Amino acid sequence: MERLTPEIAKLFAAKEERRRMLAALPFAEKVRVVRMQKMAAPLLRARGRPVCVWPT
Repeated sequence: MERLTPEIAKLFAAKEERRRMLAALPFAEKVRVVRMQKMAAPLLRARGRPVCVWPT
């Protein structure tokens, strides 16, 4: 595998840490996160951003 620049390595580490944090949330908090994603999705799509909401 090719060597990663320090900036890219930092981004991957931050992404992994966020995934761990979300996985560690209690169930009720995860439901709240999904509800917020669903509310924000139309706004983000209108701005041309790709959106992926957790399925329920």
